[in-house]
Amino acid sequence: MKKYWSIVLGMLLLFGAACDKNKDIENYNQYLQTPRYSEANKRAEIGNLFYETEEKIGIHTSFGVFLYDVENEKMLTAFDLNVEKAFGEGVLSETRLSSDEKGIFLFGFTHEKTIEDYHYYYEISSGNLYQKTGKVEDKDLFPLPDQNRQAFSTSNWTAEDLAYYPVGSLDPIYPLKGVQ
Repeated sequence: MKKYWSIVLGMLLLFGAACDKNKDIENYNQYLQTPRYSEANKRAEIGNLFYETEEKIGIHTSFGVFLYDVENEKMLTAFDLNVEKAFGEGVLSETRLSSDEKGIFLFGFTHEKTIEDYHYYYEISSGNLYQKTGKVEDKDLFPLPDQNRQAFSTSNWTAEDLAYYPVGSLDPIYPLKGVQ
């Protein structure tokens, strides 16, 4: 009988831990929203390239974060972080890919300081957002592409007009073509 109750208690503890984990995911996923493509023409910058290989690129704009497969001409993930809810009023966000290329780090900063108490990690495979504490080490971040190279252009500031130029190419790729 004692063994039976130990098993039941163990199952309840496991179930409770699983429920708490899902609750945490839901709480942070509420900061995620669909990219605001219609806001593209209101931005002051074209966008930032936070990840670039011959196969894939990562773009961070004022209206969303995008991971695009250049080889297969396919969007791998697209989301927008509600920065005000995630970090607070007056905070901007910086985006970096993890060194293992499985997640996207989102950091908060103001013009005066970087928020170092916590950051967010977007898991690409699941689409879940996690809040993490502590500082991320450089070894955990994929190296940034050349930030001095003009990788993007646009003529009318709509999202689908965002043209990406791979290194050494004059042929544009339109990763957001056909979005609404």
